[in-house]
Amino acid sequence: MSNRNITIKDVAKLANVSVATVSRVINGLDRVSDSTRKSVLKAIQELNFVPNTMAASMVNKKTKMLSVVVPDIQNPFFTAVIEGTVEVAKREGFFTLVLSTNGEESEEEEFLESFLGKNVDGIILIGSHKEAEFYRGILKPTILVDRYFNDCGHDGVMIDNYRGAYEATKHFIELGHERIAIIDGEHDFNDGKDRYWGYQQAMLESGLSTDPDYHKQGHWAEADGYQLTIELLKSELPPTAIFAANNVLCKGAIRAIRDLDLQIGEDISLIGFDENELAQFVKPQVTVVRRPTREMGLQAAELLVRKIRDTPREAGNPMRVVLGVELLKRGSVKNLR
Repeated sequence: MSNRNITIKDVAKLANVSVATVSRVINGLDRVSDSTRKSVLKAIQELNFVPNTMAASMVNKKTKMLSVVVPDIQNPFFTAVIEGTVEVAKREGFFTLVLSTNGEESEEEEFLESFLGKNVDGIILIGSHKEAEFYRGILKPTILVDRYFNDCGHDGVMIDNYRGAYEATKHFIELGHERIAIIDGEHDFNDGKDRYWGYQQAMLESGLSTDPDYHKQGHWAEADGYQLTIELLKSELPPTAIFAANNVLCKGAIRAIRDLDLQIGEDISLIGFDENELAQFVKPQVTVVRRPTREMGLQAAELLVRKIRDTPREAGNPMRVVLGVELLKRGSVKNLR
């Protein structure tokens, strides 16, 4: 079958979906599940199908489409970044294609090498690769969000992870806590490393030891937050305070504390990094390091649009935008003084 004979119906048949679903994927609409979207994109690539709207726009090498690539569309942080990106994209006349890589490097590579990955005008990427060299190989205008490498060759939008963790730990210390634990995930990226360093620095400045027994590390997942908190609270000398280094770990910690029939802010103090729904609805509400998640998407998209439309800056001088964070104090930290 020659390329010019391939129609949207052929794509729909191969992907086993409706023509309307293929159209929604092509136009970057969000009423499609991640698995369906991937099936349609795979069919498009296998058939080498070029939608008419894309074919016309590719005459001038512009598709008016941006791609947002994230590890997980279930995590509220990633969805907030997507929302900010979509707002700017719509305002500036771009479609938005959203892809979840499930945190898999291979899926990230597969998309960037696919027809759509090569033909979007620009990419906003919360990456899963752990080496800067991979990102240097991306030739499309790209903005890295949250996870960043200094020598990646691209602009980035991130937050002050170090300061957020430092302020959270100092808050515990100011209220008299000394046995302060941290639960976190792998230190593959700058965000996890910086949060741990912020915790360590606050402890060392206050003359407190960073006991390795109070650093429990797993995956950045709710189930790990639950299990790590159980281990801490059932230990011979449990901490009086726990810093959960991301939102889903904090959710797991809240569930674990509840299942042990302990009271947050009384039996155990807790601070989370990033807002989550449980933090707001338990009593007392949980103190969190709040970051401007939607603003990260807004700023990344604005940077990307300028990058696409303007003459690129001199190579080798990427811009890094670092947004501030705020410690939102609630009632989950007991005053021991």
